[in-house]
Parts: sequence; structure tokens; C-alpha cells
Amino acid sequence: MTTQEALFKLLRIALGKEEPSAFPDDVNWQVVYQLSLKQDVGAIACDGLYALPECNIDEDLRYMWLGQSMVVEQKYQHYFNVANKMSELFAQNQIKTYVLKGLSFASYYPVPYHRSSSDLDICLLSDFEKGNKLIEKSGVAVDRSESKHSHFTVSGVHVENHQFCIGGKGSQKDKNKERTFQRLLSQGSDQIEGSLLRRPIGDFNALFCMYHARTHFLVEEGITLKHVCDWIVLRSTISKDFWKECEELGLTKFAVSLDNVAGFVSGDDGVSLTREGQLMLDAILSTKEHESSSSKTMARIHILKMIWNNRWKYRYYSDTNPIKTMISFIWGHLFEKNPKL
Repeated sequence: MTTQEALFKLLRIALGKEEPSAFPDDVNWQVVYQLSLKQDVGAIACDGLYALPECNIDEDLRYMWLGQSMVVEQKYQHYFNVANKMSELFAQNQIKTYVLKGLSFASYYPVPYHRSSSDLDICLLSDFEKGNKLIEKSGVAVDRSESKHSHFTVSGVHVENHQFCIGGKGSQKDKNKERTFQRLLSQGSDQIEGSLLRRPIGDFNALFCMYHARTHFLVEEGITLKHVCDWIVLRSTISKDFWKECEELGLTKFAVSLDNVAGFVSGDDGVSLTREGQLMLDAILSTKEHESSSSKTMARIHILKMIWNNRWKYRYYSDTNPIKTMISFIWGHLFEKNPKL
């Protein structure tokens, strides 16, 4: 059994896609552990490990893995508490707090607190600026330098308060995509257990997962198996209109391949990797860590560099091309400081 096969099996067990069973004795568990960390699924894989009836793993490594999982769990709980405390403040002022990505996606996992996050994304819809002012009134500085969302830090947690779901800059086609997400977000939500936080319902989460993953895949360093696991738990929630909505949002080529990879990793009957799926999985397993930039200007230059470096991906996974993407990015930065739909 290869390292990748061992990790995929742990993830299937953790996500309820396979019953726990013994592994071969020749598995190099140290390498599997390191790959799980690189792919940002260490705590999820640990759930699979501890479900096994028996496992030939060094005890020190087992406890190290468990310790790493507990760190993810504690971080999740801290993020959840910060988000809920903010939602209570907003609720006192008749504002609903929608959570995007991290906490929302995590709620679909068998063990939500083992899905890692690096920041907290919220959306207050038309109460965006009202929310910013309430945060400032509580003594926290708010950075409004980006049009897509404001930034602030609460109890050590970096928070992005979204004015737009995916961004309001670009062509009329791009703006229509933003309108689609806002329409879906306004169609309803349910409450995350034990909080006042709202989780979007319907196809919003599935489409947002696809759009966000595609952006990272095409424009940044790439995606990891965490994004694949997100899709594995979300794909059962989609409606009959999902693939039509994917087409309207220009996501079909990417979505078909990510769905293929998810089906392969989760062990769906009869699923084998397509050429595009294999290329995507190879890219995922070779994803590098995100490079931090010293300034916003350098960050924008880095994005342009990554678009160019990833230009081969546009042929297989995008409805546009890298040159148009770069022009749109530069145009939005120079001429749409305060975009409107």
C-alpha cells in the first residue's frame, strides 16, 4: 500500500465512506502523517487512525498525531467561540451572521472540529458597514482597504467581513456571478447548533466551495486534500439544479474534475480518474505552502505570477484564459476601487 493509498483510506474511514479495517504491516506511518499535515487533513486522518481495530504504528507517533489533532480541535473551538460572540453582538442590533467556508463547511463533517481553518469568514449582507461600525465601537480596528471584504482581528482570530461573496469587480459577466451568489445566500439558512451563527442552505455552500477551490487552484498556490474532503461531504447536499448553476457560473470544467477526484478518493464504485482528474490530483499532491508577501503590492504581483505559472490549468479547468484573468485583475485594481453591482 502506497503512502497516498493509506492516507486516502484513513480519510474514507473518517468520513464514513468505508468501514475500518486493518492496514498492511509495511505502511510507513511517519510518511503518511507528514503527508496528512502537508495536505491539511491531519486531524481528519487521525479520526480514521483511531477507528482502526488494530494498527502497527509507533506509539510515540500515534500520540504525536493525536496531539496535533487536539491542536486543531482547540483552534476550531476558539474560532467558533469568537464567531458566536460576534453573532451575539450583531443579533443585539438585528443583524444575522452568516458564516462562509470554514465553520459552515465543517458543520457537514462527522467531526466538525477536526476540519482546520486559517481565518474566519462572515457575511452580513446589507448590514456590512453597520457590522464594521459595531466592531469599531467595541474597540477593534477595521481595515476597509479591500473592496471584497473588511479585515479585523478579534482575540487573535483574523476575520473577513464580506461585502461581496466572490467580488464585485470585473465585467458584467463577473458581476452577474456575484449576483447569483447573493441571490442564493438570501434564499435561506439554518442555525449552527449551539450558536446564533447562520449556515447558508441550498446550493450556496456547494457552489461557493467550488468557486473558492477553483480560485485557489488557478490563481494561488493550489488546493489540498482538505478541499477534496470539503467536496466529499458537500456533494450529497446538492440539488438537481447544481450542475446548471455550475454552467452559469463557468465552473463546470473544474467542478467535473474535482467531483471525479472526490469520487476516486472516497472509493465510489466504478470511479476511476479521468485524464483531467489525474492531472488535478497530481497537482493537489504537489501543492506548495502559501507564500506570504511583505506588502499588498507584492501580494498583487505574486497573484499575477501565480496566474502565469498556472496557465496550463486554464486549458482544462477554466471558462477563460490566463491573459484575460490578468487583465481583469489589473483593471479592477486600477479602475474599480469601489465596485458596485
